Amino acid sequence: MRKNNALKFNLIILLILLISCRENKTSPPAAKTNSYYEKAWYYLDHHNKDSAFVFLNKAKTEFAKAKDSLGIAKCLMNMATIQTDYGDYLGSQENAVQAVKLFENIKDTTYLSSNYNLMGTNELNLKNFSESIFYLKQAVKSTNIKEDKEIFRNNLAMSYAKQKQYDSALSIFRDLLKSNSKNALFLDNKAFTEWKKNKDYHAEPEMLLALQIREKEGLILGQNASHSHLSEYFSEKNPELALGHARQMYEAAHKAKSPTDRLEALQKLIDLEDGATSKQYFKVYQKLHDSLETEKNEAKNQFALIRYDSEKNKANFLKAQVENSEQKYHILKQNVALAVLLGVLISAYFWYKRRKKRMEQENLFKIEKTELKYSKKVHDVVANGVYQIMTEVENQPQLDRNTLLDKLETIYEKSRDISYDEALKDSEQNDTQKTTALIESYSSDLTQIFIIGNEESFWENLNSKIKSEIHLILQELLVNMKKHSAAKNVSIRFEKTADRLNILYFDDGIGLPKNDFQYKNGLRNTENRIFSCNGIITFDRETQKGTKIKIEFPLEKNYKYV
Repeated sequence: MRKNNALKFNLIILLILLISCRENKTSPPAAKTNSYYEKAWYYLDHHNKDSAFVFLNKAKTEFAKAKDSLGIAKCLMNMATIQTDYGDYLGSQENAVQAVKLFENIKDTTYLSSNYNLMGTNELNLKNFSESIFYLKQAVKSTNIKEDKEIFRNNLAMSYAKQKQYDSALSIFRDLLKSNSKNALFLDNKAFTEWKKNKDYHAEPEMLLALQIREKEGLILGQNASHSHLSEYFSEKNPELALGHARQMYEAAHKAKSPTDRLEALQKLIDLEDGATSKQYFKVYQKLHDSLETEKNEAKNQFALIRYDSEKNKANFLKAQVENSEQKYHILKQNVALAVLLGVLISAYFWYKRRKKRMEQENLFKIEKTELKYSKKVHDVVANGVYQIMTEVENQPQLDRNTLLDKLETIYEKSRDISYDEALKDSEQNDTQKTTALIESYSSDLTQIFIIGNEESFWENLNSKIKSEIHLILQELLVNMKKHSAAKNVSIRFEKTADRLNILYFDDGIGLPKNDFQYKNGLRNTENRIFSCNGIITFDRETQKGTKIKIEFPLEKNYKYV
């Protein structure tokens, strides 16, 4: 019991000193003015921790409204420190855990390391030793300030000693003393731990040296710690010396106004004094213990009540926020609905305008397409038909009058039927003969036409569209030849491969212009017909004399069954 109290005393005292010093170094503590926080520190400076706790809690609420995470975290850490002083380790740890999350988020290493140190101390007092070491290691790792790191390492070593891991503790103390050989804290703790590990270790010189340093520096709490260690060290070796140090510890605890240290000193006096005096000390101890426990319990209840009121106010505040948010959400929904409705109306208006414009454009396109269609039909059926008859009359003076009239009547009937799309219908019978008749109608004494490959096998299985288009294409080529080429010889070759139809046209006329070749309506129509059947037309521009044209059609898209 005495050993536990001695170690606990050192850790708590160091914790309080460290946090107090750190806070004073960084005043004013908040980026924005917070009167509650300033008032809390006024009470802390005057050792009125109860009132300080109340105002820290109020300051936390103000920092939350201002969304000041650092201010919130500092309030939580200082509230946790006060709770630790009153022995409310669980409540302290709860606030410290909340604080450490905020410190980690804002990456504040100064307060973060102190908060880890506080958490390590709480876990040690709750006898959660492995957790204590974990948090104290985090405290050491998260600071680059030499003085802080040394204090945290000292606390970590004391935690190891508490768990009787003396070698780990001594390794830290020895390393600390390499650069701080006259540091009373490290010197006293190292000597005490050496003795705890080995009862034969002569720790008295180092412990007395630490006491002398503390007396010289006027460190009352440090003297209290030294007398506690010396009393325990001499308790078996020299009870008289042990009793003397216990009495001096009791006096130092009175000067320091530390009731917990007075309790520890009274425990030692009860064990070391004779019967009657020990009994008197026991009565004092019992009275002080009861008073201190009552005070701690009242403080715990007060802290719990303050936290309850704070959570209740927070809940009411959140409820009001929710109600306000719901009202805003309802208004937002109404505004969104109106905006959507307006958007729909605007979109509908523009859609109607675009649709109307598109329909007008489509109607114009249909008219133009219809005009082009009938213009093309008139050209192919009427104009080329008439020209063919004219050519026959020119080339065959003996042409029978009735035959001529029949042909003119046929042209007349076709021109009447153009609007019914009947003019371009061709019979699928005698394709070879029909093609031969078409070509030979352009033959004369001045122009001989040679036909090659116009066999039934060429026309076999072709659909009516491709046959009709080929006839019209040939007609257009022959019309152009008759009008412009002055050719004496013309050859038209029909070829059929496994996958293609080829028509090779050649005449020995004046040929196509080399530099300024332009499509007239006839050739443009011819090319459009070829493209409509997925065909290709190639004009051989390298031919020195005459005109050479190659027309190709893919078979797979022009069979009947396709």
